[in-house]
Amino acid sequence: MSTNDHIDHLLALTEKLAHCLEQETAMLRTRRSDALAQLQREKTRLTQAYEGSLKQLKEGQVTLSRIEPHRFQALTDAAERLQQVLVLNERALRAAKAVNERILTAMVDAIEIQRGKPVGYTGRGGRPPAAPLRRAGMVSAVTIDQRF
Repeated sequence: MSTNDHIDHLLALTEKLAHCLEQETAMLRTRRSDALAQLQREKTRLTQAYEGSLKQLKEGQVTLSRIEPHRFQALTDAAERLQQVLVLNERALRAAKAVNERILTAMVDAIEIQRGKPVGYTGRGGRPPAAPLRRAGMVSAVTIDQRF
């Protein structure tokens, strides 16, 4: 593969990876998880290809002085865009993780509240002090603010 072909390939990978990350960020913000797993597989594939292409570049298989100036500028611009998209994607991933953790904590708290103190009888057949009255199969509603 010629130097310019390699740069064109790396440029295409950079643009595809940036686009993929933008899609993932949008899906995370709108809570569209339907196609997220497939998109993550594509992100992994693109990331591995991108890293391999960069490795070849760093190992000197591509001579930087042979890169045409307009290709070098296009690659620089694409790398800067990818960096910006990565920052936004990381924020969205952290926010989604925090929301999921809050939801899980709220569910556990609701279950613990529903359980209350032990229900049963004392040695004399009475209720233990401050034991809540419960019905079997009692269901509680939980509302969680899912905005991030």
